[in-house]
Amino acid sequence: MAAATNPGITTLNRYFELSNTAGQNQRDLDELLGLFARDAELESARGEIANGEEGLKDFFRTFFARNVELHHVWNTEMTGPDRVRVDWAVAGRAADGHVFALSGHDDATVDQHGHIQTFTVRPTEVRPD
Repeated sequence: MAAATNPGITTLNRYFELSNTAGQNQRDLDELLGLFARDAELESARGEIANGEEGLKDFFRTFFARNVELHHVWNTEMTGPDRVRVDWAVAGRAADGHVFALSGHDDATVDQHGHIQTFTVRPTEVRPD
């Protein structure tokens, strides 16, 4: 995890910390949602689009109902004045009990207050040998 030297890095690092616990803890979910700007847009790994406060609430409620346990590792870097890239890997347990592992990167923009304005999830395609 990169040192928190910029509001964008601080925000994205906190997002990933909370992503590990927000599915089991309402306070952490509320804090995670508070990292986003009111008019933020998120594009998920499945291509789902969530817009604004209510759209993000609905998205994360569904996401954490589907993914009941998550453990992330990540590296965060600024790629522009308001752009952040996070390379990540996650191991998790789905609601049906199966375990999974994914890796990829997220691209985000942050506003002048460090809130996430746009957030795009890009998993790495895994190809069988």
